[in-house]
Amino acid sequence: MFTLKNISVKIGTRSLLKDINLSAESKQITGLVGKSGSGKSTLFRLALGLLDPADGYEWAGSLLWNGEQLPAKQNPKVQPVFQDPFASFSHLGTMFELLLEPARIKHQYFLSNQTKQNEWEKIGTFCERLDLSKDLLKKTKQELSGGQLQRFAILRALLTKPEYLLLDEPVTALDVLVQKKIAEELKQINKTENLGMFIVSHDLGFLSYMCDQIFVLDEGQIVESGEPEKVLAHPKSQLLKSLLAARDHSFGGVVSSSESSN
Repeated sequence: MFTLKNISVKIGTRSLLKDINLSAESKQITGLVGKSGSGKSTLFRLALGLLDPADGYEWAGSLLWNGEQLPAKQNPKVQPVFQDPFASFSHLGTMFELLLEPARIKHQYFLSNQTKQNEWEKIGTFCERLDLSKDLLKKTKQELSGGQLQRFAILRALLTKPEYLLLDEPVTALDVLVQKKIAEELKQINKTENLGMFIVSHDLGFLSYMCDQIFVLDEGQIVESGEPEKVLAHPKSQLLKSLLAARDHSFGGVVSSSESSN
């Protein structure tokens, strides 16, 4: 279980998060929704140990993984997928070479030809599941689209065999058809491999399709939570009411592919 207890964060005199308490089951998909500036990214970075006191951040509270305090630096059991796919990969090397990083760390940076072949086959299998051509493995990140890179970011996280994924707007860079494909694949991975996920997003349709429970964050505070069907059917907070109204009055009535497939 991924747990945050009494989490507060501030930078200087500005409060970013206020007394956050939430628990995410280790085998379920949990969502966090909020508007821009609500504190979503701050919470995501805090969970990964990326809020540097040298930058002026101060925080209090506890972050726990299965009852134990998370380390100050990245926990290998908890893997992130960041919102910006272009910043997730080096501009040097092919995608296959970049995706070998988890194997290099495991084998202390020496890979035999047989290990590389095994990794090629493993990566190829994930490419098929994520609707990526194996030919893309021979390209650099500069030659790929944002949607392709985002799927490669998800793939790289899965290669580490994590116990939990933290995903920040994982389908923002994807067109609606690919969104649906990735959403379905992530749900299948969650179901068959019991891989828990915590998804930060502003897309209510995507979260309602994906999640077992959602938390609503407004101005640094959790204002409501529960099962998506119940929370969205009977919103209590003004923020969620506003988000639902904005969704219902979107351009031409268009909703996300994840929502339309629900």
